[in-house]
Amino acid sequence: MLEFNVVMNDDDYLEYNKFHMFKSPYGKRSTVGTQIMISVIMAIFVLVNLIRGSFSKESFVRAIPFVILLVLCLLCYKPLLMFFLKQQLKSYKKSGKMGYSPVSKITFYEDRFEEITETNKTEQSYSSIERISVVGEKYIYIHVNSIMAYIVPFSCIESREQYDELMSLLGEACHKIDIYK
Repeated sequence: MLEFNVVMNDDDYLEYNKFHMFKSPYGKRSTVGTQIMISVIMAIFVLVNLIRGSFSKESFVRAIPFVILLVLCLLCYKPLLMFFLKQQLKSYKKSGKMGYSPVSKITFYEDRFEEITETNKTEQSYSSIERISVVGEKYIYIHVNSIMAYIVPFSCIESREQYDELMSLLGEACHKIDIYK
């Protein structure tokens, strides 16, 4: 049995959401898909403009704003997404509905693991783990689906031996372990 007293703050939750959006296989696919969709829509606008103008010099000049808009959209996509994410998290905090508990206890048993917070107790079998993401020496994310993950900050791991024991236990349960630097 391994037990961790997890203490998280808004920055930890923001880091998880940033990771989920930009690096995890779940969010990265969505982010790239959205960028492709924006590019295709803008390309259609440019192409329609060029066809309607019979590929004249004026039609190429009218297409320039669309190309500039596309470049700006692609360059500002990540900063805009981060801005909206921070605003959304502030809104959640203001309404008292944060997506995490600041204090919890996660216990790993031989056949399952459980998280106990002030208001909730969840129990998961290891077979429900889809993938595990180790982010630098900061976090271990235990993904049970494409949206939800249990966050184990390295700050709650007491020693290298305890980390090795946890990773051994999780490695037996789930073979999809991604390591991010």
